[in-house]
Amino acid sequence: MRSKAIVGTIPVLFVLSVSVLSQEKKEPGIELPDTFVERREALMASLGDGIAVLYSQGRENDTGYRADGNFWYLTGVDEPGAILILAPQEKDRQVLLLPPRDIEYERWTGRRPALTESLQRSLGFDWVLRTGVLDAILISHMKHSTVLHLISSLVGPSQDIPADLELYQKITARVPGATIKNSSHLLETMRMVKSAGEIAAIEQAIRVTYQGMTELLAEVRPGVTEYRLDGILESSFKRQGAQHMAFDPIVGAGEETTILHYQKRSRTLKPGQLLLLDVGAQWDHYAADITRTIPVDGRFTRAQALIYDIVLDAHKAVIGAIKPGATIPELLDIARDVIRRAGYIDEFIHGISHHLGLDTHDAADNGLPLEPGMVITVEPGIYLPNEKTGVRIEDDVLVTETGCRILSNQIPREKKDVEAWIAGAKQQVKRSE
Repeated sequence: MRSKAIVGTIPVLFVLSVSVLSQEKKEPGIELPDTFVERREALMASLGDGIAVLYSQGRENDTGYRADGNFWYLTGVDEPGAILILAPQEKDRQVLLLPPRDIEYERWTGRRPALTESLQRSLGFDWVLRTGVLDAILISHMKHSTVLHLISSLVGPSQDIPADLELYQKITARVPGATIKNSSHLLETMRMVKSAGEIAAIEQAIRVTYQGMTELLAEVRPGVTEYRLDGILESSFKRQGAQHMAFDPIVGAGEETTILHYQKRSRTLKPGQLLLLDVGAQWDHYAADITRTIPVDGRFTRAQALIYDIVLDAHKAVIGAIKPGATIPELLDIARDVIRRAGYIDEFIHGISHHLGLDTHDAADNGLPLEPGMVITVEPGIYLPNEKTGVRIEDDVLVTETGCRILSNQIPREKKDVEAWIAGAKQQVKRSE
C-alpha cells in the first residue's frame, strides 16, 4: 500500500480550532479541541499520581493515517509516531510529542506543521515538542513519581508487546522502585459512555452506510460479482465524505453467507441465493456496523423466509430487553432462547453484541451493566452451510434512560421492507438513466 503517513492532519485540526473560535457551524460529530482536553483531565483525575505514556498505534490506508482509538480519544491527532505524556502531579501535565520534520521528504508527501505557540494552544497542550525529548522528560518526572500507568491493552492484535509496555519495562529495569500499574480499565470505562458529539458521528456514519448499501442494492442481480458490489460500496462512502471504511466489509453470497469473516469477495451472484452484507462507514473516526441479508432475486424464498424470521424474532427480543442495568451476557441468553426454541441453537455460533464507537469492537468491559449513552450492536444469526444459507441482522443501538433507541432504524429489516428497499433502489437507477 502506498504510504501517505507524513501528510499529517494537524494543520486540519488547527483550522478546526479557528473555526470553533469563530463559531462556525460544525459537521455532525466533529469534536471541539476542548473536548480532548477535558478527557485528558478526567483520565488524570482517575490516575492520581504517576505518569502515563501513550503511543499513536494506528494504521494507514490509501487515504492516510488513522490513529488508534485511545490516542484519538485523548488527543484528536492523526499523526504517525506521535506520543502523549500525562503527568497529573507535574507542572506541565499534558505534553504531546511529534516526530522530527524531514523537509526533503515533505516535498514529496506534504508539509507538516512547525512547533509554534499557536499550534500548542490550538491543540490544548502545555507543550508540543519533538519525540527526541521523551527520555529527558521521563527522567525528570521519575524523580517525583515511580508509578508508570499502562493505558494500552496488554497485548495488541498482532500479539506484539505494546510500545508503552516495552518502554516501561526498560524503565523499571533501570530505575529502582519503579512500578507498572495496569490502568487501562480507566480509559476503557470512559470510552464506553458516548457524548452527544460521539453519538452524532455514529449516526452520520450510519447514514453514509445506508446510502452506500442502497447504491449497492441497485446492482444486485445474478451475474454480478461480489467484488463489483464491494467497489460500489467503497465508492459511495468516499463520495459522501467518509474517509475510511470502519472495517473490511463482508460481501458474500450463497455458501459464503455462512462464513462469518468472509473476505475474498470473488464469487459471482447466482439466482436463488442470499447476499450477506456486513458493512460500515467511518465518520470522524466513529464507526457504523450494519448487517443485512438480501435475496439476490429481490424476494425471499419460503425456506429463506423461515430462517430470516427466526433471526428477526431473536433480534426483536433482544432489542426489547436493552435498558440500563442489563448486560450483554443476558442479551445473549435471550437471543439463544429464541433460536433454541426454533431448533437452530447449534447454528447460532457467535455472540449477540459488542460496543461500538471509535473502534468497531470498541473498548469495553462486556460484563458491566449497560448505562445510558452506551452504543452497542445487536446481531443474531443462523448459518446452515449444507443449505448454503446464512442470515444475520445487525443494528446499532443507543442505550437510553428508559430503554434504547435503534440508531440504524431507517435501514429496513422486515422482509417486505427489505424487498421494497431492493425494488426502490433499482427503480431509482432506472429513473436516472
